[in-house]
Amino acid sequence: MIQNTVYFKSKPSQLINLETFLLTILVVPVILLMDELLKKNLPILFIPTKLAIHIYRLPVYLGAFAALNLAYQILKVFCTSYEVDPEELRQSSGIFRRKHEFIELYRIKDYKIEKPLIYRLFGMGNLTIYTSDKTTPVFHLYAIRNPEEKQIILRGLVELNRREKHVFEVD
Repeated sequence: MIQNTVYFKSKPSQLINLETFLLTILVVPVILLMDELLKKNLPILFIPTKLAIHIYRLPVYLGAFAALNLAYQILKVFCTSYEVDPEELRQSSGIFRRKHEFIELYRIKDYKIEKPLIYRLFGMGNLTIYTSDKTTPVFHLYAIRNPEEKQIILRGLVELNRREKHVFEVD
């Protein structure tokens, strides 16, 4: 086997964040409506001035929180990558603190492919890998393109790796 060959690199799609996108789009009109209601209906006489200022700013705080959450979720997916070489499967993730997960290919036992409707529309799916690894018994590759093709490549590499290392699975 060629040691420096990378058989595939993949990144998850931003479709993972579809729920966050939709919730953010739904929250914006609610925040604008809340702003109008607070300006019209807040009983200023009964609320201390320092507290009233923050109550008036509540829609701004909520909007900033929604925007920061959306940016964080997008960046989290952007900073995740999967890579397969002749020896191992690697995942790198994390924004501020990078985490690298390594799984030896001969430890891979089984695969599962899930393709929700929205992913099928874009030719994507989730590939779940079951391993005999102690730290990562179940490994997920979320929202990747052509999961069947990647599973076939991975399966061939696993068999080749087991033959080379003389590893046999015993249940």
